[in-house]
Amino acid sequence: MIKTLSDVEAWQISDNIALVQALERCAAAYRNRCLSELDGEYPSPMWVRLYSATERLKQAVCKNTVCKTNVARTLLKIGSNLMGCNDMAIVELHADSCLSLLAGSGMTAGREQALAANAGKIASAIETRHISIANAHTPYDQLWLELGITAFVPVWHQNMPRGAIIFYRLLPQRNDLDLADRELLRLLSMFSGPSLFSA
Repeated sequence: MIKTLSDVEAWQISDNIALVQALERCAAAYRNRCLSELDGEYPSPMWVRLYSATERLKQAVCKNTVCKTNVARTLLKIGSNLMGCNDMAIVELHADSCLSLLAGSGMTAGREQALAANAGKIASAIETRHISIANAHTPYDQLWLELGITAFVPVWHQNMPRGAIIFYRLLPQRNDLDLADRELLRLLSMFSGPSLFSA
């Protein structure tokens, strides 16, 4: 795991100013890695992707204070452009363990029905704070296989479960998630909650 900002610090973000400052520190750390760890004469694509994702998220947060819709659209673009996943869902968790779709790309009626039908199990998965990745050397829930989910990222804010980012199938040229993808999922896990739900 790459150290740019501790998970504890990200979970303690309580307002937009602290969020932007944390994103700036994270972006600076990735930019420094781009400059110091070259792949030949060019920056490593991994660090470039992580820097780009952090900058995009920071710009979305800075635009019109925080608007769930803007941030959710930015998260979809990050998934599409930087991970090669055009089929995604960003869901919000409500107190009664119901889910609502904040934004989606490639969502079908079947996928939406499956999310609604499995809302309780998904809520339980969000509460674990555990990122799940298909084909990784980590435990992977049978539910994700049944729902066709490649990666599941729980979204928390102020120490409360708030939702999830769900990645369905990757583009055909992508076989698996690489180290940069896994770091990107970790980054999204840390910053999506404050970015979407800070007041």
